[in-house]
Amino acid sequence: MKFSDVNEKTWEDLRPYVDTCLLPVTGITGAEQPWEATCALEDLRDALDMFEIPYKGRVLTYPALHYVHEDNGVDQVNAVCEKLKANGFAFVIVVSAKAELANVLAQSIADLAFTLTPDLLTESLPAEKKRIAEQLMLLWAGKKQE
Repeated sequence: MKFSDVNEKTWEDLRPYVDTCLLPVTGITGAEQPWEATCALEDLRDALDMFEIPYKGRVLTYPALHYVHEDNGVDQVNAVCEKLKANGFAFVIVVSAKAELANVLAQSIADLAFTLTPDLLTESLPAEKKRIAEQLMLLWAGKKQE
C-alpha cells in the first residue's frame, strides 16, 4: 500500500495492521540526465513491487528519499528511519535499486535493507522473492537476522 492510499480518516483503522514502513531510496545525485533519472525511478518501482504486491496490507510505502550520496547517505537514511519509527512504525525497511548504495543501506539503522538491482531481479527473481519472504518472516516473528 502506498502513502497516497491512506487518508486521515482511514489511518487509525489501518494502523494496527500496517506496522512496517518501506522507505524507497532512489540514490540519484542531480547529475543525471532526465532519462537517467527516469530509469532510476523505474528500477526502484520494480524493486518495490517485490514488497508492495505480496505484502499489501502489512507494509506502507512512504515517498522515496531521492537524493542520497554515498558520503552522507547513512545519516540521511537514519534520520528518516528514526522519524518513521517515532511515528509508530514497528519496522522500517529500506529498499534501493542502486548497487552503489548497498553499503550505505547496510549501515543504516533500518530493520532490513535490500538493494535489488535490475540485473539481480532479472537473473534470480525466484531466489530474491524467497530471500525477501524469509527475512520478512524472521523480522515479523521477532527473530534476529543473520
